[in-house]
Amino acid sequence: MATKSVKIKDLNPAQAQKPYGVYSRYEEYLNLLMNGVRITKSNEEPLNYDVETFIKRTLFEAGACGYDKATDKWFYVYGEGKNELGNPTLLTLVTANGHTFRKEASYDDKQDGAYLINALPVNMGMGGLIRETTDFMQCCDLAMRQNVDACKTPYIVVCKNEDLKLSFAQAIKEKQDGQAVVVVSEELGEGLKAVNIGVEYLANSFAETRDRERDILLNKLGIVTGNDDKKERVQSAEVNATITQASDYVYMIIDTFNKQMDTYGIDAKMAFNGSMEEIYLDGEADNSEEKANVNNVEKEGTK
Repeated sequence: MATKSVKIKDLNPAQAQKPYGVYSRYEEYLNLLMNGVRITKSNEEPLNYDVETFIKRTLFEAGACGYDKATDKWFYVYGEGKNELGNPTLLTLVTANGHTFRKEASYDDKQDGAYLINALPVNMGMGGLIRETTDFMQCCDLAMRQNVDACKTPYIVVCKNEDLKLSFAQAIKEKQDGQAVVVVSEELGEGLKAVNIGVEYLANSFAETRDRERDILLNKLGIVTGNDDKKERVQSAEVNATITQASDYVYMIIDTFNKQMDTYGIDAKMAFNGSMEEIYLDGEADNSEEKANVNNVEKEGTK
């Protein structure tokens, strides 16, 4: 049987490389969110690692996860139809390896019900929010590296007289050798013209912009950040506002999940897994109506 010839260059085709080694930090911040919450059974008994990881990643990236009580398993889920409240009437439940089955959607506690579990009250996934910020951060990283590269442009001097090039090269050599003063002839000085192609250094501005967006994202993931942009002491009211923002975002995810578990009678619950409660909320964020206050933390630290 005749075989088709292949050119050598096609055996290992060239692949486009990302410029300056810049890469997306999406997975880094998705991992922070994955670690920021934990899912257990109602009695605090831990779920298997692979099951918990599947639930969290599917919720955060796809915006919803499926659960079937009859099999006590979690799935990717797609809804069809619409009931009087606008929710799907039929669910397509899919495993990660492609096994699929369809079942009528349930919205109350049924022994063999199938459920669509939303990550947030309005249809969206946290993955999209993370991706938007990390894409912007990637642009800032690229701009920083381009700017630093551009600042390495060599100094250009136009020598009007070809005969003076050797003398000018000698003067440059003396300067590179560390001479504090380089003496040249009047003729050499008049025969040169400098061309300014310098680039303004902006990498620090790009870094500040990137870090500001990063801190906003971290707050949304339940991680409290400091305000490094201000040169003076940050006021406690500003810290309290940051703590409230961080807690509101992460508890929106937790409360949405737990409300559905309670309504549908599913044996699972989500809880916060970060350090914010230990530092600011004394571990009572689930039950206490008192807002986190950095002034109280500072007073406790001075006792």
